Amino acid sequence: MARSAWMSWLVVVTIAVSLSILGGFWLISQDLQLVARQVGSNVPIVVFLTDEANPRGVEELLRQVPGIRDIKLITKEQAWREMQEDMRSRMTFDNLLDQNPLPNSFSIQTNNGDVTAAVAERITQIQGVEEISYGGDLLKKLQEFATFVRTAGLAISGILGAASLAVIMNTIRLAVMARRREIEIMHLVGASNAFIAWPFLIEGMLFGLFGSMLTAAALFAWRSFTFGKWQALLPFVPMRLDYFETTQVLVYLTAIGMLWGAIGSSLSVRRHIRHAMSE
Repeated sequence: MARSAWMSWLVVVTIAVSLSILGGFWLISQDLQLVARQVGSNVPIVVFLTDEANPRGVEELLRQVPGIRDIKLITKEQAWREMQEDMRSRMTFDNLLDQNPLPNSFSIQTNNGDVTAAVAERITQIQGVEEISYGGDLLKKLQEFATFVRTAGLAISGILGAASLAVIMNTIRLAVMARRREIEIMHLVGASNAFIAWPFLIEGMLFGLFGSMLTAAALFAWRSFTFGKWQALLPFVPMRLDYFETTQVLVYLTAIGMLWGAIGSSLSVRRHIRHAMSE
């Protein structure tokens, strides 16, 4: 690696770029899933009842739905008072004081955002429920965007991974050609192809390891940057900067990088050791 420093550096940088893009998209996808769960668990499901429904009877049915953390009854009188207090500065209610057009309703909190859609679907089937309102469209869009980000990251990383694999194979090929005389001597003294190939496999794995080290620096900086952006964009969503998830992703990326380096070396060394011997 020291003898072909520039080529080795090119391999390491190519692997680092590929892993950094994969890791960056991976972390963004995780953040979007976290935002979706937080929004789903903190934004309540508002259940509006029909005029004929008995609120207490509906509440008993609601408590039988799994995934609900808290149920709060909002009577039509309470909702009417709160609406008048909130909107008194913008409109007059003098001609509506004897009429209350609002229905009884419930404000429901779920255990987590993953079950919100299923809970909302179950609630719509309860007799006496006229309509529900919750951030279903927002949750769906967040989940769809997270899936898109993850797919785009895999696609881009796959293209760059193929490029890094080609560079690894070319580097190992040059290393084998430069050492073909030593390889021939090793064969003459009884060394097997597997014994000769091991140093080249280790070289490929080191390419992946060093690329992962550069990726670590990039992802930790990226994590701090994106976390600040998430907080500014969604101040109402409680989020905590935790580098454990980043470290966990880096462990996977390191394994992927070393495996990719070993695969590239293995594909190249099998063919070119035989080629070097034939010369």
